[in-house]
Amino acid sequence: MTVVFSGCGIAGTLHFGDNTAPGNRPDAAAVHRMTTALAHRGPSGEGMWQQPGIVLGHRRLAVTGIGAAGDQPMTRDHLTLVYNGETYNAPALRAELSAHFTFTSRSDTEVVLRAWQYWGANAVHRLEGMFAFALWDARTRQLSLVRDRIGIKPLYYHQGKDFLLFASEIEALLASGHVPRRPHHETLARQLLCSSTLQIDQSATPVERVRSLAPATTLTVSPDGRLDRHTYWQLPDTPTDSAPASATEQAHQLADLLGKSVDSMLMGDVPVAAFLSGGLDSSAISALASRTRTLPCVTTAYGDDGCPSSEGNEDLTFSRAVARHLADRVHHHVSVQPHVLGLEDLDAVCDLAAVGDDPRHVAILGNYQAVRDLGLRVVLNGQGADEIMGGYIARPAFVRHILDTRRPDTSTVRSLPASRQIPGLSSHLLALQPQAHADVLSYYRDVLTGPPLERVHRLLVHTQLTRVVQFEDFLAMRMSVEARFPFLDHRLVDWAFQQPFTTHVDASARHGKVHLTTAMRGTLPNRLLDRPKAVFPFPDMRAVQASLAALVTEHHDELTSDPLVNHMFAIPADPAAVGPETLWPLLALWRWHHKLRAPARAPVPA
Repeated sequence: MTVVFSGCGIAGTLHFGDNTAPGNRPDAAAVHRMTTALAHRGPSGEGMWQQPGIVLGHRRLAVTGIGAAGDQPMTRDHLTLVYNGETYNAPALRAELSAHFTFTSRSDTEVVLRAWQYWGANAVHRLEGMFAFALWDARTRQLSLVRDRIGIKPLYYHQGKDFLLFASEIEALLASGHVPRRPHHETLARQLLCSSTLQIDQSATPVERVRSLAPATTLTVSPDGRLDRHTYWQLPDTPTDSAPASATEQAHQLADLLGKSVDSMLMGDVPVAAFLSGGLDSSAISALASRTRTLPCVTTAYGDDGCPSSEGNEDLTFSRAVARHLADRVHHHVSVQPHVLGLEDLDAVCDLAAVGDDPRHVAILGNYQAVRDLGLRVVLNGQGADEIMGGYIARPAFVRHILDTRRPDTSTVRSLPASRQIPGLSSHLLALQPQAHADVLSYYRDVLTGPPLERVHRLLVHTQLTRVVQFEDFLAMRMSVEARFPFLDHRLVDWAFQQPFTTHVDASARHGKVHLTTAMRGTLPNRLLDRPKAVFPFPDMRAVQASLAALVTEHHDELTSDPLVNHMFAIPADPAAVGPETLWPLLALWRWHHKLRAPARAPVPA
């Protein structure tokens, strides 16, 4: 049996220049404060390692126990590693590397470490999985920070005058006491003007002097503080010089890739659940994962007192149909979420990496809590299929603001940034609107490649998908649960963009994911395969609006006295007359700013 770690939390600091020189630089105590702030990401254990000028910290969430042999930070020869994530091809890499090294643990952490020792930085091309890690080379005195291709696992950093800090969450960076607790107004403005799901700068965060390591990036930090970034993967160009495979062959290729991806994410006999929304994506994953095991499946529904409402729970109807179709291969669990939201809900989903602009995050957090309550730590998540295979083209918003496949007209794309804008913003922010919107359209037009339909989906992968996996990882780890994404295996993503994008869609029917639908014929009920595209369900928005309006009324004085909220929103005089699309982000920004300004535990440099 291959034994692996699940998602963890990492943190550390590197000092530049003379390590004996006096100065206000983070020490082991600061790193310990960061790892303490990451306890929810790794409640199974904590580790610390330090040498002159370098401190590495780790929090561990163990899927199954492997004893001290797998503890982190892990050192082999001149390399020391702290690692967060999963390398799904670790068994194959271990077998290959065993000709050169003796392995003393069964963890994928040691495989990643030895792979880097053998192949150097090119090892990232050999890793299949989701990961963020920091590797210290004592010979070169260089620190390498690395993030997976899609950016599923997060990594943030702050560069001070003579040091660098990194951590899995911004909140942990702030806990060090060495990062200023100030908002980055430009990034906040762009998140409100274009939504958090349409940000073209993948390194920007709304906290001043805090950066996110972009997906598919290696950042090498030299002893003198020089940062060298390298992008090691990008979406492939679609071949134009050869005829595509037949539709039947494409469906077979996709079925094979998805099946292998699901199998790899069940590696090591790991107890696992799956989300089952009753849509094509999660149903396909549940069907494939339950081929070899009985699979707990979780479906979100809305209701009161733990009972689903009689209306508005269409997903529940379809998920039950899939569960019946799969019979005794699945155990179906329904996670009933309330319609009414409170201040504690806003705080529970507040991530300093982005202002939350979707109240459904509360239900998503509830989903992960349901997995945890089942005694499980890993869940398969269907996110990503829509962005890589044209899944949104049946949605009205796609037709209005991106591209109508029945009547293609690229001028509709011009309305995309405006369609994502939060309503109710202040005149100060609205003055920045033209440039923010123009920058998104310029990126779509001048940076991305391919025909219009393909270019739109490259934009969605670069922006929307990056944000989706960000909040899914954050919410999952709040519950000490790891989310795995079979559709985001990079080989499957590569395959999707190597097909002419027109083959993913039935333009006349405004139907996407054609290859996936074909691949699952005979495995899933036709009723489900022919179901129109649906999104993660919303609660009863009338109840949401009423509860949010009550919160704005109750906390009106605090909202009006918050300078950031006042600068960015026109606070409504009558909250009952304003919709939740304004009230939720208004309250979310207030709670975000409250969390940012929480007292630091140590003096912060100016």
